[in-house]
Amino acid sequence: MAANAAALEFRARRKNLLNLALKRDPILPRIKQGISFVHDGEPPEAHSAVDESPPADSHINTISQSHMPVDESANTTKISSNKDSTTTTSSTLKIKSTTISTKSPIPAKAATSFSIPPIIPLVGVTILLLVCGAAAIFLPTFLLSLQHDDYSCLPGCWNGGTCSPQNICTCLSGYSGDRCQTTICNQTCINGVCADPYQCTCQAGWNGTYCDQPICIPQCVNGNCTGPNYCTCDVTYTGYLCLTPVCSPSCVHGYCTSPGHCTCNTGWNGTSCDQPICSPSCVNGNCTYPNVCNCSTGWTGSTCSTPICSPTCMHSSNCTAPNTCVCSSGYNGSYCQTPICTSPCQNGGNCTAPSVCTCPTTFNGSVCEFPVCRNSCLNNGNCTAPDVCTCATGWTGSTCQTGNKLHTVLSEWWYLSVCSFNCSNGGTCGPTPQTCNCTSQWSGTDCTTPVCSPTCQNQGTCVAPNNCSCPIGYNGSICQSRTIASFLEIIQNELFYVFSAICLIACNHGGSCVAPNECNCTTSWAGLLCDMPRCNPSCQNGGVKGYTGDRCQQPLCNPINYDDTIGYLAPNATCQNGGTCISPYNCSCTSSWSGTYCQTPICSPVCINDGNCTAPNVCTCNTTQWNGSLCEIPVCNPSCLNNGNCTAPGVCTCDTSQWNGTICETPVCTPTCENNGNCTSPGVCTCDTSQWNGTRCETPVCTPTCQNSGNCTSPGVCTCDTSQWNGTRCETPVCSSPCQNNGNCTSPGVCTCDTTQWNGTTCETPVCTPACQNNGSCASPGVCTCDTSQWNGTRCETPVCTPTCQNSGNCTSPGVCTCDASQWNGTRCETPVCSTPCLNSGNCTSPGVCTCPTGWTGLDCNTCMYSNFYDKI
Repeated sequence: MAANAAALEFRARRKNLLNLALKRDPILPRIKQGISFVHDGEPPEAHSAVDESPPADSHINTISQSHMPVDESANTTKISSNKDSTTTTSSTLKIKSTTISTKSPIPAKAATSFSIPPIIPLVGVTILLLVCGAAAIFLPTFLLSLQHDDYSCLPGCWNGGTCSPQNICTCLSGYSGDRCQTTICNQTCINGVCADPYQCTCQAGWNGTYCDQPICIPQCVNGNCTGPNYCTCDVTYTGYLCLTPVCSPSCVHGYCTSPGHCTCNTGWNGTSCDQPICSPSCVNGNCTYPNVCNCSTGWTGSTCSTPICSPTCMHSSNCTAPNTCVCSSGYNGSYCQTPICTSPCQNGGNCTAPSVCTCPTTFNGSVCEFPVCRNSCLNNGNCTAPDVCTCATGWTGSTCQTGNKLHTVLSEWWYLSVCSFNCSNGGTCGPTPQTCNCTSQWSGTDCTTPVCSPTCQNQGTCVAPNNCSCPIGYNGSICQSRTIASFLEIIQNELFYVFSAICLIACNHGGSCVAPNECNCTTSWAGLLCDMPRCNPSCQNGGVKGYTGDRCQQPLCNPINYDDTIGYLAPNATCQNGGTCISPYNCSCTSSWSGTYCQTPICSPVCINDGNCTAPNVCTCNTTQWNGSLCEIPVCNPSCLNNGNCTAPGVCTCDTSQWNGTICETPVCTPTCENNGNCTSPGVCTCDTSQWNGTRCETPVCTPTCQNSGNCTSPGVCTCDTSQWNGTRCETPVCSSPCQNNGNCTSPGVCTCDTTQWNGTTCETPVCTPACQNNGSCASPGVCTCDTSQWNGTRCETPVCTPTCQNSGNCTSPGVCTCDASQWNGTRCETPVCSTPCLNSGNCTSPGVCTCPTGWTGLDCNTCMYSNFYDKI
């Protein structure tokens, strides 16, 4: 009974073991004749066949009998069991040319036996014969290795999981699945995989607990990294790394150097660099381009500061406003064409220059006030009309040439008692002829020299009675006093100062002012104002070691007697680190130590790169720069990027054909990106396309585009063929000779004029309607400039007679007067007509009136006044 119980238990365990294997990967069973067991001489029951097929995905191959021939000569393997004795039988399986023999101990009770039919071999798996008490079984080793009372999960629990008696894997934290084969992460790894419990392994370009944080190298400067190496910029920046500021509106003639701030090109201003600068500024016009002024009507010049007067101002007069002349002294008129004579010209004289009268031949004087007698009047006779002498008493004749003795004597007396010039400033003629008797304030021949009493000193000039004009450096009523400025100049030239002993800034720390701006300081202070402490130039106490202070006046207390000659302290120190004191102050050290007291460890090889040997053969490195056992490995922090090599502390050696920068983080573009273009990857330039374009950002952008064959030479700047076009986009035609008088340049070299007033290629020719006559020139619209010596009038239609026609004569052509011949005659109708000629040298002085010489009378001067007087003589 006990044997049967043991056999039943063994069969149950075997069946359980096989079922566990099939539970992992169940396949359709292939029923074969079961393995036969002998137990206490009893054969197994007929229904003891089991399915021994291995799992489909295992490395055990099931081979059918048609492929695996078996030697049937030994068709059974006898197994006996006996508690008292054992024998050995053998089972031989022939597989192709290979023979496998298995020998097993068998119980000695051979009387009872049973046969084990042939089994299909398990290729590639070691077959063992397992004997348990009175029973035996062939099992593959992988099943035997899993056979245990406590572990029966097939093919086993992964990642440290344990198998429970219920054939269920209990997983460690972080794993799941029926075999604990699945790692657990709290949340989904967005851009990665959950490779370790609660830890995501991210794809390239991602970071973060759940691989949800993109990586940008280099980092975005003014924006957020929203994808691997992709920056989403703030609204005020753009570019690969958000380094390029944004200006809105864009900079027209400049560069955006910070958000909303334009740095303008030379010659431009304004928040958007759209306002040209004219320096100096346009006075009477608009600045339309750098240093180009578009002048208002009536102005010209580079700054529109020069007014236009048309016709131009004459006689060196100044044009101070459009068509406004400020005349030079002595002229007036709309364009200063008319001279001024302060005293009007008389007797037909013409004012031909300031205060200059051009007189007719019959008059002279500054204002033509004196008639001309071609034969001079004698004996103090006066020329009172052209060729008419009015004689002094006692004289007669056409030139007063006839007189008597009494008259001659009187005339001589008269001449000797007069002055031929005027005595000025209250002076009187006399007491001698040709001598003025001046007042006390005047002197000189004609009393025109002022008198200063007392006289002016120091080369002063008497400019009026008792009024001196002093030279520079002197003043006073007679220039007797020097001015302060003169005194200063003289004194300063001699390198002195005028001021008395005054210090403009007070002396400090008890100093006293002893001279102008000079302080006498106490012994403790120095400097111009006694504001610097005085230092003794020599050190105290011999200037030896052991003292300190600005003058070595403070002793130092050192508790240890340091000897500079030997370089160590502590005379009572003991040998350290196993060293032996072999003589006073002489230690014998072990091989790992050195130094006076064996206090210095030895590193061999020695530490390099300033590494410190802190223990025998232990180098302590400056880990910010070096690493390694000897401090031989340079440290770069942060690490070199893009396959760069750390060749020295903090120095990355990059593949300079593609990368640059301290950590090889900066892509290289060859040729380099121009005009603030960003090299965003090796050989790729990202441009500010609002200003530059091209593979290297070398091509400027002009928006709108340049017109009329203009070239965009810098962002927003068109270079025009200035002989034909101008303007920010070459849209403005150029007339090489500027259009004048509000004419418009409508195409290159073509001016469109206001033809009612101007004409000509540059609108330079004024229009006069009706036209100017008699060779007059149209000087400004509607204004004719005439040859004023011959013609006058708005259209030069009026003839000019100079001198003017007199006595109601009419100027009928230039220089020709038409007279009333019954009363006047002469070129200017200046000669009266007497129908009856005047006799005895009488003059016709007005129409029909004779002016008779002395001694004659009558309508025609035919009657002698002194006929009786002469008869008596």
